Amino acid sequence: MKLTPYATKVLDPIVHARLVADIESVAQDAGIQPSWIWTPMSKNCTDDEVQWVRRFRHHTAEGSAGLAFVGRDLEPENRMAAIAGALTRNFINAKVMTLGQVVDYAKDSVLPGVSCLLIPNFFIEKSHGGGIASWQVSLLLDVLVDRQAKGLQTVIYVSDLSALGAEYGKALLRHVENNFVCLEES
Repeated sequence: MKLTPYATKVLDPIVHARLVADIESVAQDAGIQPSWIWTPMSKNCTDDEVQWVRRFRHHTAEGSAGLAFVGRDLEPENRMAAIAGALTRNFINAKVMTLGQVVDYAKDSVLPGVSCLLIPNFFIEKSHGGGIASWQVSLLLDVLVDRQAKGLQTVIYVSDLSALGAEYGKALLRHVENNFVCLEES
């Protein structure tokens, strides 16, 4: 049985009519499947993550650059899709992009200026199949600092903060530790 956008009661027919009318395009722009827009966050996210989204408009004023999911056994893809869906249905411009996409866009200086950029594979240790070139690490720090300076939020996944510092350098680690809300799971 295929659910309709209003079946979960997350979307309101009056408030979200225009969004639903163009839901395929809206979801594509957000880098998610349309169903994430009408799926309750609580099905995939913790209470802390739901509260982070509820307070989204306050984070920049409070000095936060974003949210970091930290933990080796964490699976961030669905959580980030749920966050992007919730932000989208609340008319906040969010986009899920892979690290490779971010690097490709950033090296051409055309990274989307979305209110919330979500990167589900921002850092995965080399021993677990991750790793990028040193010039790309510098580019990533540029992206994070630039987004923070513009008041834009970024959500990242980091498998291990210590390994992030060892592989991406102390400057990037310091930026994440000092400017991101880190939600750690073991």
